[in-house]
Amino acid sequence: MDEDGDLDFLLPPKQVIGPGENGLKTVIEYKFNDEGSKVKITTKSRVRKLASARPNKRAIERRSWPKFGDAANEDA
Repeated sequence: MDEDGDLDFLLPPKQVIGPGENGLKTVIEYKFNDEGSKVKITTKSRVRKLASARPNKRAIERRSWPKFGDAANEDA
C-alpha cells in the first residue's frame, strides 16, 4: 500500500526561486522519506544563457558556390 501518494496534500507546493542576478536557480520541494517523516529537498543549479553565433554573410554565400577540384567528384 502506497501511503506517500495519500499524504501528498499535506506537503507544501514546490517552489522555484530565481534565477537571480548571479544565475543561480533554487528549487525547494518536500517529500516523505521511507520512515514517513517530512523531508525538505533544496536543489541549486546554475542557469546560463548560451550565446548564439551570428553566421558571416560571406560564409553563407560561399556555401552556395559550386564544388570544384576533387570535391566535385565526391558524393558527399
